[in-house]
Amino acid sequence: MNVITNILSQLAYMVWDIYWGLALGFILSSLIRAFVSTKSISARLGKDSVTAISLATLFGAISSSCSYAAASMARALMIKGATWSNAVAFMVSSTNLVFEIFIVIVSLLGWAFFGGEVIGGLFFIIISAIIISRFFPAKIKDEATEHIAASEGKKSNDPHAHHQMERSCCHHDMKMDAKETHAHKPSLLTKLKEASGHYYMDVTMVGKDILIGLAVSAILMIVVPDAFWKGLFLSGNSSLPHFVVLSWNAIVGIFIAIIAFVCSVGNIVMAAVLWQGGISFGGVIAFILSDLVTIPMLMVFRKYYGNKTMWYLLIILVVSIFFTSLFLDYSFAALHWIPQAHTGGMQMMGRHFGWNYQTWLNLFFIPVSLVYFYWGRKSMK
Repeated sequence: MNVITNILSQLAYMVWDIYWGLALGFILSSLIRAFVSTKSISARLGKDSVTAISLATLFGAISSSCSYAAASMARALMIKGATWSNAVAFMVSSTNLVFEIFIVIVSLLGWAFFGGEVIGGLFFIIISAIIISRFFPAKIKDEATEHIAASEGKKSNDPHAHHQMERSCCHHDMKMDAKETHAHKPSLLTKLKEASGHYYMDVTMVGKDILIGLAVSAILMIVVPDAFWKGLFLSGNSSLPHFVVLSWNAIVGIFIAIIAFVCSVGNIVMAAVLWQGGISFGGVIAFILSDLVTIPMLMVFRKYYGNKTMWYLLIILVVSIFFTSLFLDYSFAALHWIPQAHTGGMQMMGRHFGWNYQTWLNLFFIPVSLVYFYWGRKSMK
C-alpha cells in the first residue's frame, strides 16, 4: 500500500510541476499554427536543398507535436511531391522542435538539455538528410511511392487510433487555408477560434500518451532501485573506454524508447527518470529523439510505405540518432555545457505543495486551458 501511495504522490507532483508549462506550450503552438500560414510551403519541398530542408524544419516546428500526426502530415507532403529528406526533416522538427517540448525540458531537465534538444534536433535533421541522399536506394523509394499510390485507392483504417483525429486535423488546416484564399482576411476572433481548435486536437491526440508517460515514469522512479539504473548505464565504470560507455548509453536510450511506446512530451518525463538513473547526456537526447522509431510508429511506416521502406527508415533514423548522441556528448563536454551531477526537477519525494511562482502559474493556466479546450471542442463541431 505504501508503494502505491508513493507512486500516486509522485505522479501528482509531476503533473503539478509540468502542467503550466505544458498548457502554455500547447497554447503557443496553437496560436502559431492559426496565425502563420503554411499552405504554400509544401510546394517548395520537392528538391533536396538547404532552403527546402530549412522550410521543412520550419513547417514542422509550427505543426503538431504528436509523432503520429507528424507521420501522417509527412506522408501528405510526399504525396504532394516532397522528397524523403524533407519529409523526415518535417517529422523530426514537428516532434522535437516545438514549444511544449522546450518548456517541459527546461522545467524538468534544465537549460543544458534545451540546448541539446535544439542542437541535437538540427544535427539529426542534417545527418539524416545526408544519409538518405546517399544510402536510401532509389528502388526502395520507388516501391514506397507505388505503395502510397496503391493505398490511396483503398479505404482502410490506420493501425493507430489517432488516425481519424489526424485526418480531421489536416482537413481542418486545409479548410481554414481555403477560407483565407477565397474570402476576406479573418478577424482576430476567428483566428483565435481556429487556434482553440488546434489546441483541442493536439491535446486530444497526445493527452493519453502524456498520461501514460507520467504513470510509467512514476512507477519506475519508485519501484526500480538506483543500482539497476547505474548498472544498466555503466555509471562509474572506469574499466571501459569512454567511447564505449557513451555508445552503449546511446543504444540503450534508443532501445528503451522503441519498447516504451511513449511519444511526445511523455518522453521528456521518462527522459528525466533516465537522467536521474545515470544515463549520459547524449543518451537522454537519443531517447527523446527516438519517438519516431517506437514499435507503433514503425507499424505506421509499414502501413504507409511498405515493409522494406519501414526497415530502411528504422536503420537510417537509428544511425542518425546514434551519431547525434555522440556528437552532443563530445561537443557539449568540450564546451563544459553538460551538467556535472544527475540532479534535476524529478526528485520530488518529500516535497510539498507551496505558494510559489509555479502555484500561481498553475492557478492561472488550469482554468484558462480548460476553457480554451472546451472552446476548441465547440469550434470543431
